[in-house]
Amino acid sequence: MSATPEAIFDCLSIANELGPIAGGAGESEIANFGYLSCLLSVYRGVAPSDWGYGFAATKAAAPYSEDLSDAIESCRLSGLLEEGPNGFTLSARGLQELVGLSELKRFRSRRAYLHAACQSAIAIPLPLVTESLSAEPQLRQALRLSSLRPLLDEAGRHVVLSHFAALSQAVPEAQDLFVPAVVWLAYLARQVEADTAEFDGIGAEEG
Repeated sequence: MSATPEAIFDCLSIANELGPIAGGAGESEIANFGYLSCLLSVYRGVAPSDWGYGFAATKAAAPYSEDLSDAIESCRLSGLLEEGPNGFTLSARGLQELVGLSELKRFRSRRAYLHAACQSAIAIPLPLVTESLSAEPQLRQALRLSSLRPLLDEAGRHVVLSHFAALSQAVPEAQDLFVPAVVWLAYLARQVEADTAEFDGIGAEEG
């Protein structure tokens, strides 16, 4: 079991950010907010390959990151994370570790993406954030096909960038990533609602 330093940092950061909002972060929430953070970095022009670890769609979970899963287990075993009824929270030692890592230049740029992604759960209910992400173009296709495939590959990156081009027009003056994150999640939520309505309509016709 070996997680990248970026996955360790993200795991601790997300658990720390979501603690005051939701009382903790489950493994699926850490994966979802890690994925959203990566998407926000793509929005700012960072190549997905530079994120430090990848994501995939699996039959059991989407998005899924083996590195984040390993990071969670490593942090739990080393006492940096504590597991409670609402998921994982940072121990005193874990918080000390996060503060130390946050001072390193290696992680400085990703802090803004993680913070904006997690803070979106203040404006949008936490379950809706997760549900909205399922409408992200490449993830949506993978879920429909029930296929095992990497996410944010070259083709997926171009699809996401086309979404973000429209988003840039909607919030051209936004410097804080929190605003684009919330606007984009709200857009994806409408996609989920439209898909649900279409499915219900088909079901009604068949009935």
